[in-house]
Amino acid sequence: MTLPVAPITIYGAGAIGGIVDAHMAQAGEDLLFVDKVAEHVSAMNARGLRITGSKELTVPARACVPRDLRGPLGTVFLAVKSQDTQAALDTIAPLAGPDTVVVSLQNGMNPPAIAARLGAERVVGAFVSFPADWQGPGHIEQGGFGNIWIGEMDGRISERLPRIQRLLAYSVKAHITSNIVGYLWSKQVDCSLLFAQAVGDQTFADTFSNARYQPLLVALVGEGVGAALAAGVKLEGFGAFEPLKMRPRTPAEEAEARAVLDRFADSTRSQVKVRSGPWRDLAVRKRPTEVDHMVGWVIDEGRRRRIALPLNEELVNQVKELEQGRRSRGPHNLDELEALRAKLYPSSMGPH
Repeated sequence: MTLPVAPITIYGAGAIGGIVDAHMAQAGEDLLFVDKVAEHVSAMNARGLRITGSKELTVPARACVPRDLRGPLGTVFLAVKSQDTQAALDTIAPLAGPDTVVVSLQNGMNPPAIAARLGAERVVGAFVSFPADWQGPGHIEQGGFGNIWIGEMDGRISERLPRIQRLLAYSVKAHITSNIVGYLWSKQVDCSLLFAQAVGDQTFADTFSNARYQPLLVALVGEGVGAALAAGVKLEGFGAFEPLKMRPRTPAEEAEARAVLDRFADSTRSQVKVRSGPWRDLAVRKRPTEVDHMVGWVIDEGRRRRIALPLNEELVNQVKELEQGRRSRGPHNLDELEALRAKLYPSSMGPH
């Protein structure tokens, strides 16, 4: 099947790509959905893309699998898993035209990898902060509302950013920033909390508000903050998450770090989505997570700068064992990590 070339291509019509682009379609934008799951593509072509949860709508959708995509491409919103980035670029790169720009709506620090294949001038970074889940062919659940920040990786406020902002603003609050790198780093650091929730198996609220585990959660984030500071990155806060408060030095700062987690927990209580994407990968979809591209990436960046992240390394080990079926989800995993934290940082919540 060959479909007409559209000015907007949604490559990866899962949770994030599906939500963002269903709203573009509802607004009348000319776009094409691309996804590797043939059943999802068939369902969208036959019945449209259905959104449920905090928002309810069904939109007509033109969709195809990657091998049927044709160029030259215009604006591409890339929303595949990090481990699928190179395969997606194998399809996108030969179809790039003079006006092609790829907006990375992904977890992980993918813009540099995209730039290496297509050139830095073709890449826009985006930090996505709203909950969503793929429920089945042609069906996405919107778990709540949120924000997207977009920016050039070199910090310029370019002429193309307002146009991209307008397209994204159909679905969420869209912002332009001169520090997209700081937002992406903050999300990478925050991912330690998402994976801690996943291995512990409880909801966001029950995990983050649990006083027993708060020292562990603070230390996990604090290790990542240390890597970011060593890299010279200015971390950005978002929503209830304030990364710079998660590396406390005094009892008063420790109390404030706990308060950050309490506020983070409270912010999730009204959402449809109460567990993380990594939890869903492990518990529902039974597939590998993006842990290597998220927590693992921060560990590697710290290692390059002689900053150790031992708690995060053990968290990654637990996730790997869960993926391989050699460990079960549950609070016992957080108990193990908390015992390690107490040995590593006996006089404080985490590294200073």
